[in-house]
Amino acid sequence: MGKMDLILKLLLQGLELIFGVPWVAPLLIAPAMFGWAGYLWIAARRRTQPYLNAAKVRVRALETALGDDPDPIAERQAFSANYGDVAGALNADAPGAPEIVLAWREFHESIVDETESPIRNTARPTAFFYRAAPKQVRLAFWSNVLVGIGLVLTFLGLIVALHKASSGMAGTDPAVMQASLRGLLVVAGAKFFTSVAGVGSSVMLRFAESGLQKKTNAINEALCTLLERGMLYVPPQRLAVEQLDVMREQRDQLKAFNTDFALQLSERMGAQFQQAIAPVTASLGQLNDNMSTMSQGLGQGAAKAIEEASGGELRALGQTLSTLGERLDALSSSVGSSGEDAARQIRAAGADFAQAATDIREAFDRLTGQVDGMGERFSSQGEAMAQAQSDSLERMLSSLESAQTKSADAIADAVSRLQGAGVSAAETMQKEVSAAMAAGVAASQETFRAALEESGEGLRGVAAGLAKAVSYAAGEIDRAAQGFARSGENAVRTAEAMEGVTGQAKTVAISIGDASKGFAAAAAPVAQSVQAINDAAGRIVRSLEANQQMDAQTVQSLRDLAEGIRETQESATKAWTDYRARFEGVDKSLEKTTIQLGETLEGTFGEFKRFAQDTDRELASAVGKLSGALTAIEEYAESLNAYVEANGQAEAA
Repeated sequence: MGKMDLILKLLLQGLELIFGVPWVAPLLIAPAMFGWAGYLWIAARRRTQPYLNAAKVRVRALETALGDDPDPIAERQAFSANYGDVAGALNADAPGAPEIVLAWREFHESIVDETESPIRNTARPTAFFYRAAPKQVRLAFWSNVLVGIGLVLTFLGLIVALHKASSGMAGTDPAVMQASLRGLLVVAGAKFFTSVAGVGSSVMLRFAESGLQKKTNAINEALCTLLERGMLYVPPQRLAVEQLDVMREQRDQLKAFNTDFALQLSERMGAQFQQAIAPVTASLGQLNDNMSTMSQGLGQGAAKAIEEASGGELRALGQTLSTLGERLDALSSSVGSSGEDAARQIRAAGADFAQAATDIREAFDRLTGQVDGMGERFSSQGEAMAQAQSDSLERMLSSLESAQTKSADAIADAVSRLQGAGVSAAETMQKEVSAAMAAGVAASQETFRAALEESGEGLRGVAAGLAKAVSYAAGEIDRAAQGFARSGENAVRTAEAMEGVTGQAKTVAISIGDASKGFAAAAAPVAQSVQAINDAAGRIVRSLEANQQMDAQTVQSLRDLAEGIRETQESATKAWTDYRARFEGVDKSLEKTTIQLGETLEGTFGEFKRFAQDTDRELASAVGKLSGALTAIEEYAESLNAYVEANGQAEAA
């Protein structure tokens, strides 16, 4: 007992440290409990607020989709028209929205048809969205727990107070007793602080739970109400009744269709069957006639054989009876002569008669055996003939069916290949010819245009260079003539300058020859003029070096030469003008030729297009006719197959 008292004393001393100090309960325990309750409240709000925000966004989207008209029919029509926006808003991903998205997807399965107006649903949305709302289970749990903690601390404080009071009352000292009572009051006050803290924090959590739950319920109510206003609720039973009515209508229509189809099919099949079975009926009739003829022949042969077989026996019987008659006559004639002879003759006649009867029985037995054998042979031969006939008919029908199937497949394949090949060939030919013609025309136009541009540019450049060189040469000649009049040295320098100018003119002439190889005939006068200028300049240089006293004559010659050069320039300009006009005419002729060529090609393409269309139309007509023939052949094969199966079943029965 001492140890237990020690443990209890230590436990109570620890509790006295909590409840015996006046400021521990009101300043530590109570604020801790209220602080924990506040933390739980804030955490619950943070957890619930994203859901409320997401739900508010969806409520605004639903209000926008319903429109401003309060009429229920108008709201449903507006909702149907804006259903795509509504579905997008309800399926949008956002913080706190996964629960709403899941609830919408579950509710979406109850919608009958999204495309009709109004949109009908078979379930109320409240069952889905109220389940998605956040539950404040944690607040409810801690509100109850905090009340329990406050009560536990209260009872622990009461135990400490009573223990402290009892320990003080054990002595006789009034001061100790008063101190124990004071300690009792302190502990009692502390325990009541813990009770108040527990109940207060519990009430605070209950208010928090109620407020958050009201907010979530209000937003869910608004969301469900807007969905109810935008859709038309239809119970599943009513929808089932509508579907039943539709199925009844479909059943009646199907009955009418089956009746009409059966009548048309029976008439068509009857006609096709008669048309298909006519050759088989004729063949079977001919076969029956042959079998009848063969049976008649066999019957006549059998009758003849029986007649021949029985004729001999009957003749023997007749002979025996005639012999017996003769003997009886002899007996009757001689009966009176002798009794012994009569008895002997009677015995002989009886023996003969018995022998004749035996012979008759044996003959009839042999006749019966022969008739039975012939009947058995006839039966076996008839069965063999029937089996052979059935086998031959089956082989014939199977061969006919396989041949018909192969021929139909081959014809269909050939027609499809022919049609595809014709169409592809026509398209390919048309595309290739069109591309080739277009490419050829474009290339020809481009070639002619490039040639004309190049030649025109070359001739213009050459003419400009030639004119410039000739003008420059004329100026130099004029200046040289004036210089010759002043000084012989100037004449020599002018001659040298003329030689350089002549070299330039020669270079220009070479350039003209290189640039206008295709127009050598047109550039020949220009080349001759340049050559003449070169020769004249050479003669001038030689005459100046030989005799400087002929200045006046040389000046006159140079002036004449300048005039000739001017005339040559004018001739070259005129020739260039003529050539230019000629090439312009050639360009116009080429343009007209190209236009005519394009028109001709367009007409050719039109004729070819019409030919391809006519070919396609004829091929389509041929394919249609062949398809009809194949359909008739297939129907004939099906009818013949059905007849063969019916015949086989009849024979089996």
